[in-house]
Amino acid sequence: MNGNSKNSGKTDNVALKAGTWYVISTVMVKTITVITTPIFTRLLTTEEYGTVSTFTSWYSIFFVCCSLNLTYSIGRAKLDFEGKLDDYIGSMQLLSLLVTLVFAGIAAIFLRPFSGFLGLSESMTVCLLVYLVFSPAISFVQNGYRYRYQYRQNIWIAWYTVLASTGLSLLLVWYGNGEKDFLRVLGTVLPAMLLSCFFWGRMLAGHRIHANREFWSYGIKISLPLVVHTISLNILSHSDRIFINKICGANDTGIYSLAYSYGVILSTITNAVSEGWLPWFHDNYYLGNYKDIRKNVKLIVILGCYVGVACIALAPEAVLILGGENYSDGVYCVPPIVLGIVCQYIYTHYVNIELHLKRTSYVSLGTVIAAIINIVLNIIFIPRFGYVAAAYTTLVSYLALMFIHYFVTKKILKVNLYNDLFMFGALGITALCSSIIVVTYQHTLLRYGMVTIGFLSFLWVFRGFIISFLKKVCRR
Repeated sequence: MNGNSKNSGKTDNVALKAGTWYVISTVMVKTITVITTPIFTRLLTTEEYGTVSTFTSWYSIFFVCCSLNLTYSIGRAKLDFEGKLDDYIGSMQLLSLLVTLVFAGIAAIFLRPFSGFLGLSESMTVCLLVYLVFSPAISFVQNGYRYRYQYRQNIWIAWYTVLASTGLSLLLVWYGNGEKDFLRVLGTVLPAMLLSCFFWGRMLAGHRIHANREFWSYGIKISLPLVVHTISLNILSHSDRIFINKICGANDTGIYSLAYSYGVILSTITNAVSEGWLPWFHDNYYLGNYKDIRKNVKLIVILGCYVGVACIALAPEAVLILGGENYSDGVYCVPPIVLGIVCQYIYTHYVNIELHLKRTSYVSLGTVIAAIINIVLNIIFIPRFGYVAAAYTTLVSYLALMFIHYFVTKKILKVNLYNDLFMFGALGITALCSSIIVVTYQHTLLRYGMVTIGFLSFLWVFRGFIISFLKKVCRR
């Protein structure tokens, strides 16, 4: 018992250290993306920026089909196939490649109609297919590092990706001849191809790439239901831009995409926190440390809510800096987009339970329902109220999804892990504060006063963690 306690303590320390640096690195990487966004919005027209956004949306959707969401099974496989994680990841990587090659081959045969359906040029579509073939390998390697708490390797990958793709894209757009939207995308794809080849070579040299029926069966059983979940989630996240592009045109898509990109800064942070949290959650839920999970999740949720309010409070200046006057009308899309991301952040904790218990079919069912709600609302409200309506339909859909996952874990799976009143109360307070801040968008000094008060309260709430972190840094 004492030995387990000591081991658990060591694991907690390693997980905290890995998770903290993972979040810090992710935020720093995203900062570079944010800083360079104003450059791209000025080098590209709003229509070209909208086309790049459409490319990204389709990539997110098709990536799920090609990878089969097999990365979701790695966390549980670490526990069920102890000591065989590298072999498992290599086997999943091979399975993903085979599926992707079949998909890419069929798409290439029907390239012209497929490109027309996507709303992309044929060259952009070929670029998309190449990206889909190479990028899953990077995702598998990253997840392997994450579940081993090897944060340095993941930080290296993140920094390489952002610096190489951003730098090459800027060079191509600035000096290249051709369509700037295609050159922007090409600058993202080429560095990914290079890194993917490196990882494939290393896995082949280590004899980790092999077909294993037991691994494939295990991975598919857990992950296949989540393909429907993630496709539906991507439809929920990206269908608004596709609908806006079809109904309102690429110009409005560009404006909305800029506002959404800023809102997704919060998503970057919350996803980093969630990804850093998930390995620790799997290990501690497996050991039955429910009290520790219940205690720590409160600070995790509060952190996301604080960052969400901050994103909304700084939206007018951020949109102006990122896009300029041409994009300023999109500022009122930010609050509902951010609140939707906070909903997603909160319901992810319920999804983690379903994932650990291997009841992934419930995850898919909830997301399909939410995606259908989103599509129906988009069809009804975007033609009537324009692109701003898409932000609110997305928020409503995420709210529905949050209550669905709450119902599944609480009523169907009979798991009573979290303080649900706290979870929903935190969202309610965040929405209230955000509504007050939106009213002050035209009163800058008042808004900055509220931001200052919020920041001081943040320092007070997290004073223990901040002091502890600073002490560890100073000791070095």
